[in-house]
Amino acid sequence: MSDFSETVVFEHESACLRDNPLGDPHTRRVEVHLPPGYDGVRPFPVVYWLPGFGAHPSLAGKALAFGTTVADRLRTAMSDGRVPPALLVVPDGTTSYGGSQYIDSASSGRYAGYLAEIVAAVDRRFATRPEPRWRAIGGKSSGGYGALIAGMTSDLFGSVIACSPDAGFEHSYLPLLPRTLDTIRAAGGMDALLARRATGPVDVPFMVAMSIIAMGMCYAEDPWTSPSDALPCDPDTGVFRDEVWQRWLTHDPVRMLDEHAEALTRLDHLHLSVGERDEYGMHWGARALHAALDAHGVPHHYGEHEGGHHGIEHVFTDALAGLRRVWSDRTVGTCAV
Repeated sequence: MSDFSETVVFEHESACLRDNPLGDPHTRRVEVHLPPGYDGVRPFPVVYWLPGFGAHPSLAGKALAFGTTVADRLRTAMSDGRVPPALLVVPDGTTSYGGSQYIDSASSGRYAGYLAEIVAAVDRRFATRPEPRWRAIGGKSSGGYGALIAGMTSDLFGSVIACSPDAGFEHSYLPLLPRTLDTIRAAGGMDALLARRATGPVDVPFMVAMSIIAMGMCYAEDPWTSPSDALPCDPDTGVFRDEVWQRWLTHDPVRMLDEHAEALTRLDHLHLSVGERDEYGMHWGARALHAALDAHGVPHHYGEHEGGHHGIEHVFTDALAGLRRVWSDRTVGTCAV
């Protein structure tokens, strides 16, 4: 048995997030779950797991009274051989609007750069295999989106796992715009809605509206963009702003493939999955992305499950199980996989 605690938490002071446009903290908590058999000497692969929009940056807690935590479920799967043993690292990519999409944004902050800092910090602190082929990045929803973008735009990761990712923005974002406008109006305007971040109620309409507002802030090109101006339509009149929407589309993984497909073909493993009754239309976005990946000749595993967008943490185990083939196909040396 290892003398190490199963979970280690450390604080990282980020140079990339210092003086970010939103004034959000640049010192962030990083949660690391150690695999069975970790002794601080033998190096292990690492999985970086990106939480979805508005989610607490942790795999240690339970959303409901039932079941076990994601960390416990995955650690059990590592013990019984379904998932290869690896460190599970959960960075904090939240912003004052709820999420960063894990990209470098002029108006939200340099969160892609922050991810690169976390990779370097983990390699310094823990016994890891410090090569991209032994690193995977994954997540659900906005986290799955962030994983895809990291696979497209960086060379840090050899495997990408995207569960119900933001993609096909016409399917996943546009249908939420009228609901967002209704919520803003019912709250008494943008400022009144944003004030609810501190006071509540934090209900489903609020979270949907905040997710669309956050997307606008992430995709804006001007650090001085206001939340109202970041939306693809005027929140008072509903008049559509095509130039803003076109800017959003440049961040859509489906459309980004024209430029970044080659980077994805170099991955050892690309997993894409979605629930066939996703409440936010993510299943149609994932289907569009699946078709686009096929059209660009990008090897990938695609699957649909019976769930929706929420309560699907059990699918993470199957998603990570695909890494066993990838990592066991190599000469592992001192790495326990």
